[in-house]
Amino acid sequence: MKKIYSNILMTGAVLMGASLSGKEAVAQEKPNVIVILTDDQGFGDVGFNGCKDIPTPNIDRIANNGVKFTNGYVTYAVCGPSRAGIITGRYQDRFGFGRNPLCAPQDTMQGLPATEETLAKTLSRSGYKSMALGKWHLGAHKSQYPLKRGFDEFYGFLSGGHRYFPENWNLNDITEIKAQFDAYNTRLMRDNGRVHETEYLTDALSREAVSFIERKKEEPFFIYLAYNAPHAPLQASKKYLDRFTHIKNKKRRIYAAMLSAVDDGVGLVLDKLEELGIDDNTIVFFLSDNGGPESKNGSDNGALRDGKGSLYEGGIHVPFAMQWSGKIPAGMVYKNTVSSLDIFATAVAYAEATPKNQLDGVNLIPYLNGENKTKPHPQLFWRKYDQKDFAVRSGAHKLVKYKSEEEEIYHLKEDISESNPLELSEENHYSDLKESYQKWEAEMKDPVFLGLMQNKKYSRLNPERFKMISPFKPDTFGARAPEGYELLWADEFDTDGKPDPKYWSYEEGFVRNKELQWYQADNANVAGGTLIIEGRREEVKNKKYKKRSKNWRYNRKQAEYTSSCIKTKEKFSFQHGILEVRAKIDSQLGMWPAIWTLGIDQKWPANGEVDLMEFYRHNGEAKLLANAAWANEDGQAVWDSEKLPFADFTAKEKDWADKFHIWKMEWTKEYIRLYLDDVLLNEIDLKKSVNADAFNPFHQPHYILLNLAIGGNGGDPSQSSFPSQYVVDYVRVYQKK
Repeated sequence: MKKIYSNILMTGAVLMGASLSGKEAVAQEKPNVIVILTDDQGFGDVGFNGCKDIPTPNIDRIANNGVKFTNGYVTYAVCGPSRAGIITGRYQDRFGFGRNPLCAPQDTMQGLPATEETLAKTLSRSGYKSMALGKWHLGAHKSQYPLKRGFDEFYGFLSGGHRYFPENWNLNDITEIKAQFDAYNTRLMRDNGRVHETEYLTDALSREAVSFIERKKEEPFFIYLAYNAPHAPLQASKKYLDRFTHIKNKKRRIYAAMLSAVDDGVGLVLDKLEELGIDDNTIVFFLSDNGGPESKNGSDNGALRDGKGSLYEGGIHVPFAMQWSGKIPAGMVYKNTVSSLDIFATAVAYAEATPKNQLDGVNLIPYLNGENKTKPHPQLFWRKYDQKDFAVRSGAHKLVKYKSEEEEIYHLKEDISESNPLELSEENHYSDLKESYQKWEAEMKDPVFLGLMQNKKYSRLNPERFKMISPFKPDTFGARAPEGYELLWADEFDTDGKPDPKYWSYEEGFVRNKELQWYQADNANVAGGTLIIEGRREEVKNKKYKKRSKNWRYNRKQAEYTSSCIKTKEKFSFQHGILEVRAKIDSQLGMWPAIWTLGIDQKWPANGEVDLMEFYRHNGEAKLLANAAWANEDGQAVWDSEKLPFADFTAKEKDWADKFHIWKMEWTKEYIRLYLDDVLLNEIDLKKSVNADAFNPFHQPHYILLNLAIGGNGGDPSQSSFPSQYVVDYVRVYQKK
């Protein structure tokens, strides 16, 4: 049996400067890493870059405690691709992330490719715990969720933006969105589930960051704190607006308030590090994901030309600071070019972690402490694929083509505003700049998905883009056969009344396992597109009562509980294929719901049992089980069982029990695989599942059972609420074509 809950080629040299000397790396404790990322913040909108009207004392602490980068860059001029570069330490064009991803929750291609490894994933191999907070924007498909990409915890939202006040979050999740920007109105996520939040968004993210630091202070941790602010919509609470009555421009005033909320949050994070005495062992980075869109959000890029979206300095040259007390001189100003790519390389160098892929960034520490006298980057590159625009900076010279067929060269030390283009000559390094860009571009990949600028085209090509099944509601879209399969049989429970007697029969009375419930047909009903098996606290006389019987089924005078078990025995059976059941369970103490099959020939356990799902208490702990059983030489059951703590599911998804989930059995001649929401829980090798008489019970047809038991392994139900409901949305069986 396989227990499944879901070449490192790099050397220190390949990290392009990301490695330490061996002695230094061994001698020190692994540092914590915090990346604080703002969204659409102007270069001039921090105190350490000279801002006068918006105080940022806490953000400035990072620069004062460490280093201010006067030439800090991101890899793209808008958020999605820029974040892909930060989180992977690689130019995003290397893996086709050259566009701003859409909110397309059914598209596995819209986001970070599986070939790429996040900083969280790399650090996890070195014992780090990690949390992503705020804006994700690296994919909305379930396979792209932060917990699928290396993070241990997540608190935030998937899309490229979000509203700030909880009263605006009127959609439960992305299954309810109907258009690209509807995702701004969804409830926040905690891990893989949704939460009820009451605080202003920025404050909530700061609170959760501080909580994570407190909880993980005894082990190395990584925090990716990606604030949504000051990205539109411009929304701020009175607490922050009242600080800026002196700013008359309304847009600038709200922007200032939003940025002030971020600054307060940065202060809380820094204060917590100092309070716990771990600030000296924590690397803190601060930067914006791109330049400010001055006309849209009131930001100020200072002397830099243009803003968000542009390949002039205002789009890619960002406020950037870093602190690591004792390792970086306080109050340092570093003037050579650095990149957001360097965050990954610096972090892994001191974490004793080896990346999966070759990095494009460098470890900045040797450059900052004087150990390395050269410049971190001979060149930095940018590309806007759809516009055929590009830029390359080498030293003080920058070659740029943006919104024009004309190429331009600027000497940025003398002309940071890019107002006086130079001659395209050898004296100004034109050929070297152009050739270096062409060489770099040849290594890059075309975009692998349509982006925000192609939103309408994408919707035309994918008319069912937003047709999704809500996890809180029945599936109304019908069966969708897996590739290579066709639907053999299904019950969608679409007709109100009793389960279809053509397919289902009922067990009656006390049946098995000394359970408390009396099974009866009355407790199984179809309503609202679902089968509802109801557990009730009610007295029922035992029709088969025998006072002196030693059989528990007969010596109980009455039952205190009732429920139902329905089965397809002698009405429908199948051999091999995929059995899929979507259901929602009641996780109260005493409940024991199940989805299972039994072979049509021989008595139990020789007939073979497969439990796609059982939920009950094992050694007092609630668990979800995925099992199979057959008979040994004594006629006793031999179990191949996986028992998964229920707390593992609810820890990542607080509302797990409120949702429908899909249990699936994939059955071939060689194996049975049991899945929950496409995660493999157990695999049974059918070469080993043979009874003592050489009969293999899984080489015969099986029928299906659905039941809600009460008591027994389910625990004591006396304090639980009734009626209890076990809700089944559908049962589907597919076989290969």
